[in-house]
Amino acid sequence: MSRLLLAAAVAAILLAVGAFVPVNGKTLVERWNAAPSASQFAARGWSEVVTGWDRLWGVKPSGKPAPRQAAKSTGAARTGQPGPTSGQKPALEPVEHHTEADRSAVDRIVAEHAADRPAPRR
Repeated sequence: MSRLLLAAAVAAILLAVGAFVPVNGKTLVERWNAAPSASQFAARGWSEVVTGWDRLWGVKPSGKPAPRQAAKSTGAARTGQPGPTSGQKPALEPVEHHTEADRSAVDRIVAEHAADRPAPRR
């Protein structure tokens, strides 16, 4: 009985950690919230597992684009912006946008906190 409880506890801990550790930029919880239904969540998850397995073993991906890639290419077509041509990687957009005022404010805060600290002893 104690082995069963130990196995259940280990499985619960692994599930809890796995739900909040990002894989390919998204956690399991974010993927669940983004999916419109449980079947769509399972289908996308299985697709990612198969793609990762193929990438691990060096298998070339099929000609059919993944749903995420298809959405990006249709979004570029709708906005009139040219998409990447074959052989080119799409330009990555910065995640955060900081102004010069933001940078100077951070520099000021760091300088204030650095002045409050005593000099290190050697």
